Amino acid sequence: MDNAHPSKRRRTTLACDACRARRTKCDSRRPACQYCQTQNMVCVYQEPPPAQPSRVEAELSAMNKRLDQLFSLLVPVAPISPDPRAAGLSDEYDASTEAGASPFDLPSKLLGNSSVMDVLGLDTDFAKSLIRGERTAQADESSEGGRPHLLIVHHRHAVSALAAFSARVHIWYPILASDFSSEYFRVLSGPLQPCSESCLSLLVAAIGHSVAEDMTVSSVPYFETALASLPIIIRECSIRSVQCLMLISLYYCCLLRPCQAHDYCLIASSKIVNIIKSGLEGHDTNTVEMTRRVYWGVLLLENEIAGQLDLARSDIWCLDECVPLPLCQQTWEFTPEMASKALATSSPPHDAPLLNASEDATRSYFLAEVAMRRMLHRCNTAVQATSTGKYVYAPYIAVELERQLEEWYCHLLNISRFDKGDVCQPLEIANVPACPLSNFLRVQYYCCKLSIYWPAVYQAMQDEGSAGLLRDDCQKFFDSYILLTPSIVAAFQDCLVNRWTLFVSLFITSVAAISAASTPCLTGLCSPQFYECIRAAGRADQAIIRRSSSLMILQDILGERIQQVGLS
Repeated sequence: MDNAHPSKRRRTTLACDACRARRTKCDSRRPACQYCQTQNMVCVYQEPPPAQPSRVEAELSAMNKRLDQLFSLLVPVAPISPDPRAAGLSDEYDASTEAGASPFDLPSKLLGNSSVMDVLGLDTDFAKSLIRGERTAQADESSEGGRPHLLIVHHRHAVSALAAFSARVHIWYPILASDFSSEYFRVLSGPLQPCSESCLSLLVAAIGHSVAEDMTVSSVPYFETALASLPIIIRECSIRSVQCLMLISLYYCCLLRPCQAHDYCLIASSKIVNIIKSGLEGHDTNTVEMTRRVYWGVLLLENEIAGQLDLARSDIWCLDECVPLPLCQQTWEFTPEMASKALATSSPPHDAPLLNASEDATRSYFLAEVAMRRMLHRCNTAVQATSTGKYVYAPYIAVELERQLEEWYCHLLNISRFDKGDVCQPLEIANVPACPLSNFLRVQYYCCKLSIYWPAVYQAMQDEGSAGLLRDDCQKFFDSYILLTPSIVAAFQDCLVNRWTLFVSLFITSVAAISAASTPCLTGLCSPQFYECIRAAGRADQAIIRRSSSLMILQDILGERIQQVGLS
């Protein structure tokens, strides 16, 4: 019989996820608290926490921990090398990082790492609360609207949508065949019967309308008509079906709905892996080239979305050393000149197979981005594991990682190479690359540098006595943040397909930088330019942020942190 005093009974958590994340008092109103009503956000309440373990369960857990500690003494000290398997750490490394056990994982794990959240003063389940909010909003929206009975495609609208898709979406993920324009106009001018071919063209039109008209509802009829072919797309095992699933994912990326985008991207990943493993791409040169391009496109998209949160991942990396890089010699493009000719006549324009300057930029960017992702997949943080299972900063690994990063930079083609910038330069005259593709590569470059030197900063934050020895590497972290900020703010404006993940990166790196700057032993490393960049991070385009409840939460928290250090 339990005679526990009533005051010792387990309390039920009443705060909603948004208030818990902000660490503010919640009035616990149902179905929505006052804060969520005021901010027009979905209000999500967690289930009450589970009961405390019994005495027997607690003792068994303690025994398991002691056994783990004994086992860890048998593990030799070894670095987390670019190939964890070569260092003999495959099992230990995977288990710890996937569980979010290491607080050194910035910015590769980002919000998916509960240890990082704790270090930065956020709830350890902060990422889960964001996902729950996104999923709840997704469920509410799924009951809205309906499929149109008839879709009439005007030639002028089809042309403008294709031009917008080419200029603002396809440049990031070039997965369409060089003769796609002819197929697009032929399909949209005929009967739109459910099939993968019509689905592909309708999705391009839907995404093009979304980006051309600033995410208005005009794209919905195209998208819903395309979804009529979804059962066929799921059943069909073809490159076109993978392209359709990827475009559905990109559509949701443009709408700042990462969970829905992730769901369809996972299906696309499974399909492309099955196609390659089964040899279904055949031996035709063009088909093989398209298969490779689609494979790497899906891999980049999955890593972009899932890398920010602790979401499920496919087995797509199992083929990265088997699938050659695409040549991208005839990348599809629909230029403004082509659009003008198409508007002047009702007949479909002829596709131009010749490589021009903008196609060359897309090809250079795509291959550079693939190289960056492969490098980060093997190792992206300067950490070594001790015999007791603890992680410590490893300066010699940092040197090697920076050497590899500089080698990647030196191999960039001139059309993609970016100016690294000057850390002493005022923010208002920062030299952000004019080409969005080059600027995004610059964002990747400095995010990688932040990841390399975060362990030094974290170690100094935990042990201020070691700060003197780590001073130079901590300075590289702050300098990288200064050089990252103007580029990532610009990329948030230009790169529609990666906007959600870009703002998450801006949020987590800024919160980490503020936390580091607030540590007494590191404050002296922060220049006036650093504080300018912190302010700039809080001034991202509010009109875009208001389209996503999760981004609004992140913006609120970032704004509060900036106010706390007196920079608002």
